[in-house]
Amino acid sequence: MEERKQHILRAIVQSYIATAEPVGSRTVARIYSLGISPATIRNEMQDLELMGYLEQPHISAGRIPSWKGYRFYVDSLMQPGAVSAEEEEIIREWFATQRGRAQIVLSDLAKVLSKLTHTLSLAITNEAAAGVFHYVRFLPLNREQAILLVVTQDGLVENSLFPIPGGVRFEELASFAERINNAFHGRPLREVTQEALLALREDLWAEPEVYVGTAERIRDAAGRGREIYTGGVAELIRQPEFHDTERIRELLALTEESDRLAELLTTGPETALDIRIGPETGNPVLRDFSVVRAQFFADRKLVGSVAVVGPTRMEYDKIFSLLQFMQARMNVLLSGG
Repeated sequence: MEERKQHILRAIVQSYIATAEPVGSRTVARIYSLGISPATIRNEMQDLELMGYLEQPHISAGRIPSWKGYRFYVDSLMQPGAVSAEEEEIIREWFATQRGRAQIVLSDLAKVLSKLTHTLSLAITNEAAAGVFHYVRFLPLNREQAILLVVTQDGLVENSLFPIPGGVRFEELASFAERINNAFHGRPLREVTQEALLALREDLWAEPEVYVGTAERIRDAAGRGREIYTGGVAELIRQPEFHDTERIRELLALTEESDRLAELLTTGPETALDIRIGPETGNPVLRDFSVVRAQFFADRKLVGSVAVVGPTRMEYDKIFSLLQFMQARMNVLLSGG
């Protein structure tokens, strides 16, 4: 694309992001000092429209960027935004208090991000981390009950009361747990089924109730190990794009569909940070939205992802820079730094 067209496209994208109003040639000439006349700008805008980078919502209105225009802006024209001193302080103070497991930390990070960007935020832990069996342990409570701990490699700890069948000694439960740990450590939770435990019966004694009860509790931990956090809907619907209540209804419906949200967070380019615009999201409900996602790693393994969802008119430079800033600190935190 010619340099002059690039300057005009950048000006239109930045103006529309700031005002949510279609941009005319006189506005570009007045505000952005490109050194060319409104008539010349108008001709270039017509060319950009024919090339698919701009759209004209009404005959008498100015232009707005198309998703293709936003894509070119993000890939070729966007300059990194500055993280303000106030935003840095909020983020640094938040990181200083974090000592939870990955899902809690990522969910809390998404809350902070939503407040700073006024967008919908999402967070999810990686299934490979949240759904990996670490160990089980029985803790003695009394003659009739024990506490069963199910621990995943992500640090999730599920505890529940476990009835001890008559005639079973606690030492036998402890031995049962040790053999399970040796057999299944590092394997996906979904593989530690009742059938898999029963397959160990030739070299592992236990009452049937012990097999069944342990498998049920491991299954419960697998169901809770990969939760999706959503927040910031109230922030997002304040945007001008949500004067249409039908769009609010569609978005709220999407936030209730965990499978579609998980797909949004777990599919996409294999990069630490990525931006998907409009149809690139692969979701018809998000045809007028963009998704900016950050992935977080510990020891080079993917721990989870956080994303913001906002109108295509979002502040890409600011959001991208905020996520970079958070990502650098989160990766240190998750690695135990």
